[in-house]
Amino acid sequence: MHPYSPPGTRTTACPRRQRAFSLIEILVVLAVVAVLLAAAVPVYNGYSVRAYRTQVQADLLRCAQGMERHAAATMGYGNAVDVDGDGRGDQSTGPVSENLCRVASTHYRISVQTANAAHFVLRAEAVGATSPVAADGALELDAAGERRWDRNDDGDFADDGERGWGS
Repeated sequence: MHPYSPPGTRTTACPRRQRAFSLIEILVVLAVVAVLLAAAVPVYNGYSVRAYRTQVQADLLRCAQGMERHAAATMGYGNAVDVDGDGRGDQSTGPVSENLCRVASTHYRISVQTANAAHFVLRAEAVGATSPVAADGALELDAAGERRWDRNDDGDFADDGERGWGS
């Protein structure tokens, strides 16, 4: 008996209909979410690769400044890489060292490809085959300020559009 019904009246319990999602409705929602994720993940990955590339471009510029500081102190770009950790350059090629610059990028490895009295070339390459930037191609910067990006990752900078770092 309902608590607010007058005495002596008989009420029937009104069964409440319970509403729930059907299996079909849940599967449709899951399909829509899957389609949205399939579209969003590649876009996100593309933005991530561009951000990593921008970071290594800043690192290359910072390392080029380090090469210029070294050249101002020693009258040349040679022997700029510190291989024994004493803070002074010992070698003309190899991975950049702390005496030149601090590399912030964790997805690229920056090295001095060539260095002599009048010229240097810095190169940034992906750290490994599983890196998110592995297929993005190497980037270079030289003493004249020329920027190169192996966009198609074929191992050279001779193709159209590979002179410069434009996105």
